[in-house]
Amino acid sequence: MVLLDLADASWFPLAMVVALAVVMYLLYRSMRHEIGKIRTPAEGGKPDDGVDR
Repeated sequence: MVLLDLADASWFPLAMVVALAVVMYLLYRSMRHEIGKIRTPAEGGKPDDGVDR
């Protein structure tokens, strides 16, 4: 049986960065519609949050 030392491979950190970038891109793709729904009140305007104070 051959033991694969992946942690010692010189390409492993690069592969981890690429994998993390792919995961973040897929997360963005799945959430971009929800992010587009976010609306902020106009500058200087009173927010209409419907909370009694």
